[in-house]
Amino acid sequence: MASEENRRELDEKVTALVAIRFGGDYRAAFARYDANGDGVISKDELKALLADAGIGSGLTRWAWANGIIEAVDTNRDGVIDWAEFEAVFQPTGG
Repeated sequence: MASEENRRELDEKVTALVAIRFGGDYRAAFARYDANGDGVISKDELKALLADAGIGSGLTRWAWANGIIEAVDTNRDGVIDWAEFEAVFQPTGG
């Protein structure tokens, strides 16, 4: 997620995924990818979201996931909680 182009791709594809599969409901999308129900999205769960959104490949999703977690994990616990997810992915005012 180093370049502006990568950030734009991530935003566009996740927005499209949430619109198509979850009717624009980011909370529902978060719940779906929090597969074990622990209230956070782990690196493996994030890779599933990336795959569903068509981001990267089987060989590059680990790098995408590492970069995303590094960029958005404000409390540095190694996972993405709802507040971190919402701050990055949910459109302002949405």
